[in-house]
Amino acid sequence: MEIINRIQEVLSLGLAFIVYLAIPAFIIIRAIRKKKLPNNHYTPLDDILDGKVRDPEEENESVDSKRMD
Repeated sequence: MEIINRIQEVLSLGLAFIVYLAIPAFIIIRAIRKKKLPNNHYTPLDDILDGKVRDPEEENESVDSKRMD
């Protein structure tokens, strides 16, 4: 019974190592290698102002005005 408890203890320590140390370390090392961190100043308004996203209300108005002509 003691052997099973030891195995369970080792497995739980291994899992804790992976979750709390290995995964964050991998993310940090990957960010350093790419020399790029995610930009957290992005807003959807940026896409709207750049014209990447069209306003659906404006599209409906332009379609309606074309139909009337």
